[in-house]
Amino acid sequence: MKRSRLVEKAHKVLSHCEKGLSDYIFNSVNLTLLEKEIIQKTEIDGMDIETVCMNLENWKKKNDISYSHCVTIKRQGMNKIGKFLEIAKI
Repeated sequence: MKRSRLVEKAHKVLSHCEKGLSDYIFNSVNLTLLEKEIIQKTEIDGMDIETVCMNLENWKKKNDISYSHCVTIKRQGMNKIGKFLEIAKI
């Protein structure tokens, strides 16, 4: 499945940026704790999404969440980041 334009832009920037830029993006975009944790672990730390789903720290209800829910959360966060990058022209 092809990524949307905003998600692709966010993926390119986050996977090839320095720590300072990624911190700036995470502090500037209004992400939930789960969105931030999932995106940081998958895009910056390079973990696969299945492992992240099983080991989320900010999920209070149970120890793991479903794969599809994790992907949905990540997509929402990546769209927010993509919109921010377009507005900021990064």
